[in-house]
Amino acid sequence: MTYKTLLVAVDCGSDSDTRVSLACDLASGMDAHLIGACAVSLSIPPMDDPYTGGAMVGEALTLFRDLAEADLRAALTRFHTSVGGRRNQTEWRGRLGLPADLIVHEARAADLVILGRRPAKAVAGGVDPADVLMAAGRPVLVVPPQPERDPTGWPAVLAWKDSREAQRAAAAALPLLRHASMVHVVEIHDGDAEAPAARTADVAAWLGRHGIAAEAHTRVTGTGGVARNIQDFAADRGAGLIVAGGYGHARLREWALGGVTHELLASSSVCVLLSH
Repeated sequence: MTYKTLLVAVDCGSDSDTRVSLACDLASGMDAHLIGACAVSLSIPPMDDPYTGGAMVGEALTLFRDLAEADLRAALTRFHTSVGGRRNQTEWRGRLGLPADLIVHEARAADLVILGRRPAKAVAGGVDPADVLMAAGRPVLVVPPQPERDPTGWPAVLAWKDSREAQRAAAAALPLLRHASMVHVVEIHDGDAEAPAARTADVAAWLGRHGIAAEAHTRVTGTGGVARNIQDFAADRGAGLIVAGGYGHARLREWALGGVTHELLASSSVCVLLSH
């Protein structure tokens, strides 16, 4: 199994270039096709605004559409600048609309979706990874603004939990884990778990049969909670990647994530691969 097509979200934020550059490096290392994608929503003012009422409504809508299209062109320019000489091995998919919807739909063409963190402030084309994680049928690699290490060439941490989500994440991450110098399978438990060492040993052995060097670990939950323990464990081993199941549930128009998933998305200093 390998990744033959990567999909990277592009936006007008300052972190987009780092994310696209990392996606280019992954695509080069795996001889994969790279798709850049961006959607920009129309910022339509309320119709009862006295300055845009009556005959001015049409002009206001045209203005806001022009601004959105300008942001879309700016994102395309950033993408082409970042990919440089690899432009003939890439393609672009951009339109006006909801950013997360575009990424979810275009994920059908890719093996892996590469996103940034949820933007701290409004960014044209910015995507909340939680929206994509819970709706797309592809694994999601979340890139922090300035990752401490590349997700390949360094140790990786597989945060284990005996669940469907963790199993799917482990399988989805195999192409990346093959590029890790070592994979540490770790289960953070509360001390009452039944035979956690046997579980992580099974997973390490499974990785070994895929030709991936792996070690099994268990840790009792310390201060700071499970997500903090996972991040500290990864930092101690110089990891460049954390792999974990994405846990959450749907609500009307948003996705509520479990505490561990939410914290990893929000604060990990290295890339995190999640699968729901």
